[in-house]
Amino acid sequence: MEKKKAIGIIGSPRKNGNTEFLTDELLNLLKDSFETEKIFLKDYDISSCEECYYCMDHDECSIKDDMQILYSKLKESQVIILSSPIFMGGITSRMRAFMERTWHLRKGQLKDKTGSYIIVGRRNIGAGINDMEEYLSRLKVNKIAGVLGFGLREGDVSKDEEALKDLQKLSEQIISLYQQKEKLGQDMIIL
Repeated sequence: MEKKKAIGIIGSPRKNGNTEFLTDELLNLLKDSFETEKIFLKDYDISSCEECYYCMDHDECSIKDDMQILYSKLKESQVIILSSPIFMGGITSRMRAFMERTWHLRKGQLKDKTGSYIIVGRRNIGAGINDMEEYLSRLKVNKIAGVLGFGLREGDVSKDEEALKDLQKLSEQIISLYQQKEKLGQDMIIL
């Protein structure tokens, strides 16, 4: 049987930082059950939403840039993990631009997917959690509570034992969900 796919979408501008570390840890925990891919938004040309409302009538975005690649990756994946550090109390501008450009997918096109998130910050990360939770709800994916990592300097989260335990739990929840789906032979929706 072909492996399902899990993607980790990273909104951090910094490679080899805390956000990538936790994302790598989660994808590593999932790799025996899923084909995994790490996506750095900084490697893609993503324009801002123009609020033209083209997507309301056409179920696609009018802007032709690298988001076209990312739309395909979202549709091909069964598990979508969003990862962002906290900047000025919220998610990064790259992650926000990505989210805004997926507005046309809010009609349930991804309802058979599972979504979760990783947030990394030193303090006051609540707005980031709200951003991620709200976004996943709007996409109508099967949402699993995310992981919070506390740290500022590179490598800080590697010492966050609670975050590492939470990654283990999250990976187990995701794997269990897909084992149940395969056992039932159908897609389930978690309410």
